[in-house]
Amino acid sequence: MLGIPTYEPNFFNDADLFLKTQKDKFEKLIGKPIARFWVMWDENENEWYPDGPVILEIDGDNYEFCAYQLDDFSFTLNKIDLTGKLDWYGMGDELPLSWKENGKQELRESLNQPISAINVLTYNFKSKNVETGEPHETGFMMHGIEFELKKENDVTTYFSIFNGLDQNALSSERVEQEDQIERIKVTGYNRVDGREP
Repeated sequence: MLGIPTYEPNFFNDADLFLKTQKDKFEKLIGKPIARFWVMWDENENEWYPDGPVILEIDGDNYEFCAYQLDDFSFTLNKIDLTGKLDWYGMGDELPLSWKENGKQELRESLNQPISAINVLTYNFKSKNVETGEPHETGFMMHGIEFELKKENDVTTYFSIFNGLDQNALSSERVEQEDQIERIKVTGYNRVDGREP
C-alpha cells in the first residue's frame, strides 16, 4: 500500500487511542534530535510526492507517518524498507518514485535540534449543509503530529506532519487554523489547553 508493496500502514482517526497505544514510543524521544528524514520523490516532476509516507530517523529508529483520506493518519516504526522498489498502485515507470533524503529545504533547519515537546494534532472539520445551511462538525479527529525543537538561541522550531486533505502536509512553523486545531501533549498526556482527554 502507498506505493510500497509489502507495507501495511497502521491508521488512526482517534487521537486518544493513538496515545494509549503509541505514546511510549514517543515519550523517550524528548531531548533527542531528528537526524534526517525521507520523503517520496516524483522523479519525472523532480518534486515531493505528498501522498507517500514521510519517515523521520530519530535515535536510530525510523518513525513513519502518512495522512490518508480526510480522517486517517498512519504511524509505524521501522516497517518501511528504504531500499525496496516503489510502485504507486501498478503505475510503474509512468510514475517513477524514489526516497529522497532531507527532500524539503524548509525542514532541514529543524534537524539535529533537541526535541523539547511532541504534540498530537487533532482537527475539527466544520461545514454547512448545502440545502439547509445547518452547521456540522465532526469533532476533533486525529490530524497529525508536531515535534517542537529548541535551537541554540532558544528559538522554537517545528517539524509537523499532518493531513493536507488526503495527502501529507509538512511545516516548520506552528500549525494553526482558527479554532479547528487542538493539541494533545504526548509527554504527560494532557491537552495543551489543560483539558483532560
